[in-house]
Amino acid sequence: MITLENSDLRVTIKETGAEMTSLLDKKRSRQCLWTGDPAFWGRQAPTLFPIVGRCKNNAYRYRGKTYSMGQHGFVRDAVFQVEKQSDTHVSLVYRSNEETLAVYPFAFTLRIQYDLFDDLVATEYQVVNDSEEEPLYFSIGGHPGFLLDGALNDQLLCFSERETLDRVLLAPSGQFSRQVEPAYIKEGKPLQLHDGIFENDALVFHNFRSRTLRLVSSKSGRGVEMNLEGFPYVGIWSVNRPGAPFVCIEPWFGLADYEDFEGELPQKDGILKIEPWEVFHHSFTVRPL
Repeated sequence: MITLENSDLRVTIKETGAEMTSLLDKKRSRQCLWTGDPAFWGRQAPTLFPIVGRCKNNAYRYRGKTYSMGQHGFVRDAVFQVEKQSDTHVSLVYRSNEETLAVYPFAFTLRIQYDLFDDLVATEYQVVNDSEEEPLYFSIGGHPGFLLDGALNDQLLCFSERETLDRVLLAPSGQFSRQVEPAYIKEGKPLQLHDGIFENDALVFHNFRSRTLRLVSSKSGRGVEMNLEGFPYVGIWSVNRPGAPFVCIEPWFGLADYEDFEGELPQKDGILKIEPWEVFHHSFTVRPL
């Protein structure tokens, strides 16, 4: 287990999945990250790569060949190597290998870096196309779960800009339908979470202008603020069970397949492409409130 610490925060990360396992707000003596209790959800803050969401029939096609791929890809269970580490920084790396090439025929290096900046923890993704000739197609995203301060019915979701946003609807299959729920968030008003709000899976939004998104208790004002500038999609999710004590804020580059999708990987909605030796990098931050 890796520990980063400054005067404001103590963060722990495990090598499996390069997954954050604790985010302690030292000044308020408050744990902000979900604990991973398998009675509700056994993960805490996995990285989604090389896909986000679920492929149609848990498979995708590339150059006429079909490959199996489970929901959210394989990196969340991969063992990373520590590349660099200090008191407030760690860089972890995972590279394509014989096992990954059997299900995902691309040469890549994935780095996940964590940095503490006062009361912020930054998570940066770096994806390198290690091929000399072939483009790399991928999606990537975060899935951190946050402990709630109080009941779900007390929580507010607040975008920093005055947004009116449609909700993209998921079908029972785990793929997206072509339906939307218009103006699910209206005129910048906070979204009041409540029991049953995740009955039809995640709340998914795109085309938002906000740099930050807050999940806060209407009673205490405590929660977290995430800077997700540059991410085209965000999912809000928790298990649809009474008393679930966490909510995930998921910034994504990529989406699950649509139910009617029949194309190959390069035609997948939200897919990213980088050329040989090109590097993709992007980050998000979390600040306890």
